[in-house]
Amino acid sequence: LLSPFSGMGQSGQDAGWGDRKFSMFIHFGLYSRLGGVWEGKEVRSGYSEQIQSHAGIFSDSYADVAGDFNPDKWNADEIVAIARKAGMKSVVFTSKHHDGFCMYHSAHTDFNIVDATPFGRDIMKELADACKKEGLKFGVYFSLIDWHFPQAYPISSHNADYVTPEHHRYNLEQVREILTKYGPVSELWFDMGALTPEQSRELYGLVKSLQPQCMVSGRLGNDTGDFCVLGDNEHPDYKIGMPWQTPASFFPETWGYRSWQERGNPESKFEEKTENLVRVVSRGGNYLLNIGPAGDGSVLPFEKTVLEMMGNWLDTYGEAIYATRANPFPFAFDWGDVTTKGKVLYLFVKHRP
Repeated sequence: LLSPFSGMGQSGQDAGWGDRKFSMFIHFGLYSRLGGVWEGKEVRSGYSEQIQSHAGIFSDSYADVAGDFNPDKWNADEIVAIARKAGMKSVVFTSKHHDGFCMYHSAHTDFNIVDATPFGRDIMKELADACKKEGLKFGVYFSLIDWHFPQAYPISSHNADYVTPEHHRYNLEQVREILTKYGPVSELWFDMGALTPEQSRELYGLVKSLQPQCMVSGRLGNDTGDFCVLGDNEHPDYKIGMPWQTPASFFPETWGYRSWQERGNPESKFEEKTENLVRVVSRGGNYLLNIGPAGDGSVLPFEKTVLEMMGNWLDTYGEAIYATRANPFPFAFDWGDVTTKGKVLYLFVKHRP
């Protein structure tokens, strides 16, 4: 059987990407200030990071939210410390989501955290620096659709909009500044849009020309990525014959902060997410687990507690997770999951056979 990572280590790819197994995703943006609420009403349709679309908010009204977006409890060092304690090996941050608001100081729009808010600090720069200081890899999420850019395609219900030539040039310039001003980027996590093959190839080529080792997500489209991204919270029953990753949220209803979310019992969530981590790793993938900081920039105590519990578990069982390979057998077992490293098999036994 071929290892799912047998193709890694080639020129233009990060040979260590497939060994990390567990990383932190962060959805934090202007939408976090709203917390899933618009005009005093809970917006229950769709993800809260897409509240502008689901609540039918006019662009100018949404842009006005930036005027009082002041996440004064944001602490990049604290977030990286939480990731490290959780056993995560990298952090992937939302530089720009579908709303087009940049969480870094973009030179190509003033709709960004530095120029449009009283906060006035480059959050992404602070996080990149904190990751470098603590030895964690730093990755960037970048939305290929942009509801704020005037020449972008109109908002749809599916987010698989075409990218106009003007919008594509804008994307190229923003990707260029991200890859030249924020240090080494471990992975560039493109998302959504329906690019032409030429647009996908041009973006992929730009990434590799600036940072050859940066891994590109398959959501760039047209078979141009370095790794496959499964559906949100998808945990497959099968192995995949290429590098791949499952993006996971604490709650299936949202990725961005939702103030009224029912969070339940941390112990139950710890068991759920740890079981999902094992399931993904035993099938050869990486697990990218998201947090959604509140509008003031603070990490929710519930999410912090669950991550600490996962970190404690990994302190004991991490040998069977990090730098392992998938279950070498051509089938899964009813009693649990298997990973392997060299000639060692690790058995995760949920039910004694």
